[in-house]
Amino acid sequence: MTEQDDLFTGARRVFWGYFFLLLDFNLNLGSDVTIPLLANVIGWVFLWRGVDALSSARPSLGLLKPFCTALGVCALTQFVPSLDGLIPGWLSLFISILTLYTHFQLLTDLAALAEEMLDDGELAKRLRTSRTLFLLGQTAMYCYDLVLQAMGLVVLLLAVTFCVSVLLLFQLWGFSRDLETQQSP
Repeated sequence: MTEQDDLFTGARRVFWGYFFLLLDFNLNLGSDVTIPLLANVIGWVFLWRGVDALSSARPSLGLLKPFCTALGVCALTQFVPSLDGLIPGWLSLFISILTLYTHFQLLTDLAALAEEMLDDGELAKRLRTSRTLFLLGQTAMYCYDLVLQAMGLVVLLLAVTFCVSVLLLFQLWGFSRDLETQQSP
């Protein structure tokens, strides 16, 4: 497998990782048992595999593999929502910060990779803009209880976060498509 094949495969895996992380469908069986139809742990596995494939071109991505592993293990609590109440506040805050950092570093490295491998400054700029908007939306979602009293703001926040997530998915798909186009003669 050539380096270009690795890049395309890694970028496509990152896309699918974000797809599984952002689309969250659950089947609730009472208050204690939830069956995720699209489990977040699958998204973290895809991101780990994508980071692994892309780390040959951008070694700093390899540093994210332990973070993806840890966040994938933490995502297993999704299967038993009653465990959320047992997690200490400091650990929950640490996981939130680790999640934001992982997204920031991964999307920043993908933008740099787009600039280096595709010589496409415009795509890199769009990826950075999507990264910034996505992280702002995710941070706002972590702090949503501050605006919980204003239901209109919560609905607006959810709508904006959804739109930004879709934008990010489109940018990631475009990045992987451009890598695929570059590898074909």
